[in-house]
Amino acid sequence: MKHIQIERKSNVVPADIAREHLQGLGKPVVITDATENWPARSKWTFEFFKTAYGSDPATAWLGRGSRIGKLTTLSAYIDFLDAPSHELPGVWTGRDKDARPPLASGGGSSPFYLLGWYAFRQHPELYDDIAPAPYFVLDLVPTLSPTLRDVLEWTSNREYTAVFIGPAGSLSALHRDYWNTHAYLAQIQGRKRAILFSPDDLEFLYEGQVDPERPDFERFPLFDRATAYECIIEPGDTLLIPAKWLHHIRGLEKSITVSRNFFNDSNFTEHIIHILRELPRMVEGLNSTPNWRQELRINWRSSDFTNTDA
Repeated sequence: MKHIQIERKSNVVPADIAREHLQGLGKPVVITDATENWPARSKWTFEFFKTAYGSDPATAWLGRGSRIGKLTTLSAYIDFLDAPSHELPGVWTGRDKDARPPLASGGGSSPFYLLGWYAFRQHPELYDDIAPAPYFVLDLVPTLSPTLRDVLEWTSNREYTAVFIGPAGSLSALHRDYWNTHAYLAQIQGRKRAILFSPDDLEFLYEGQVDPERPDFERFPLFDRATAYECIIEPGDTLLIPAKWLHHIRGLEKSITVSRNFFNDSNFTEHIIHILRELPRMVEGLNSTPNWRQELRINWRSSDFTNTDA
């Protein structure tokens, strides 16, 4: 199996990044100076979040993709970060909550990872702390009206921008992001290890079942043909993940990360195609949320398109 260290760059030209890292299959890169002017870099500490937003409800999961979680408070979760082997206060949730492990830490591949805080949805003022936007890529998400962004996030059950908080060991197991979006991970606190794979290696990855950190070559022999692109994301680093690249992210320390999914001219068409495939669910959301219909000036109903002559 081949291993490649992901390039680290600074003072880059956006056109060069688009050409070298987002065209075609693309190629990941770490930009080391993209968030130098973010207030979040100095302001966002664990104590700050606990003091300012500690009463917020938040859901922590046993790793990304887990169907076992706990509904807790942000304050309780931040206290948990320093003792992730202890019980996390809260109420069990998720599709498999009845199969919960004996300890809240799970004793498995990931301790509880805070992926369900919805920080920006609850506190839009936090956007001010991650401005200006990273200079190295064109990001068209800001061209969406706030209401249209809400509709798309409801439809995808994903956020374009999210804050992830986790202890050492927290895991986003091998996956690729939704709706053909590019992504970047901007590290605020702590370090993470990232392992990425090109879409060209998809047939060697067994639909994401393989564990890149501890591969079972007897069970997954083709994985030996894959090429792993690797890096450590330090505070201040921003890892650019091109659309369709699979990635596996492990927390090395307790950490705070800004995750951003976005589209631009390089992936716009495929992003729109994915949105169109989800039109039935989008219509469901519009029908159940009158304010969205009013703000988007939508007067039609899905029943208007029913063929009554059939």
